[in-house]
Amino acid sequence: MRQTDQIFGKTNTMGILEQLAEIRRLEGLEEGREESVRLLLSNTEFSPGKIAELLGVGVSFVENIRKNLSAK
Repeated sequence: MRQTDQIFGKTNTMGILEQLAEIRRLEGLEEGREESVRLLLSNTEFSPGKIAELLGVGVSFVENIRKNLSAK
């Protein structure tokens, strides 16, 4: 690990366990955002733009989830 730190000029790289934990955390955030979008699409008349603004995601993210809901 020290050699990697020296090559990339970093002093504190994440180990594999920390990287896996970070990936899991990010996946959890993504799942939470998707669920929030689904709930707002199902329970409000907010536009995709308004939902995107409220949740801090892109309109295309909201549109994709809306398409998946319509396909079911």
